[in-house]
Amino acid sequence: MVEPITTAISQIYPDRVLVRGYNLVDMAGGYTFGDVVYLLMTGELPRGPEGRMIEAMLVICAEHSINAPSTQVARTVASCGVPMQCAIAAGINAIGEYHGGAGEACAKMLQVALRHPESDPESLAARIVAEFRQAGQRIPGFGHRFHNPDPRAERLLALADTWNISGPHVTLARAIEAELEKAAQRPLPLNVDGAQAAILSDMGIDWRYAKAVFIIGRTAGLAAHVHEEWTSGSPLKFAGKREIKYVGPPERRVPAIGQS
Repeated sequence: MVEPITTAISQIYPDRVLVRGYNLVDMAGGYTFGDVVYLLMTGELPRGPEGRMIEAMLVICAEHSINAPSTQVARTVASCGVPMQCAIAAGINAIGEYHGGAGEACAKMLQVALRHPESDPESLAARIVAEFRQAGQRIPGFGHRFHNPDPRAERLLALADTWNISGPHVTLARAIEAELEKAAQRPLPLNVDGAQAAILSDMGIDWRYAKAVFIIGRTAGLAAHVHEEWTSGSPLKFAGKREIKYVGPPERRVPAIGQS
């Protein structure tokens, strides 16, 4: 007998769809998409404003203009004449360590650090900053090449404070922010990835979901860019010509077969 595939996420019947035991149809109209995302990620419906917090994150993540790497990739692929899902998937595949991945790395750092907090947040922050600087590594979730400070991070942190969601992970993140400024002698504030990482962690969401929240939100923006590329430009417009400098070997004679 074949062993059944097990899942704790959902179950379907002819008259209902259960998600973590709750009827999905009954939730429609009464619960938000953020509530359902929280349910899927934690196994329980929010008891407070956690769903609203996730909704705010999805709004913040939806768009960051045409220069975002995932947007450029999606538009370039869309200009090749592929279907919507292929262009969006290409954009999502561009989300990695250097674009959209800092939240996951920051959430892991914060959650691991607070598993066994042996000291106050300031001392813990000082140790984290010292370790990263000694290794010559940038601390994920702090500083931004365009925003200083990042208005998206400020808004999310303000909402987390207002809704009493901020906890030890946000406290540690802010302590790291202060310690970084002292060490670097310039402001390196939390960016949107770091803010989301700390807030998601304080909501009890595993660090492995941090990138997923970014992806869920950014998908809506990618869809809009793909549609705009289809309807406002000529094929391959976004994949424009660039001057190429060749650095390989000069032209060589092709040897006859059998000659070295």
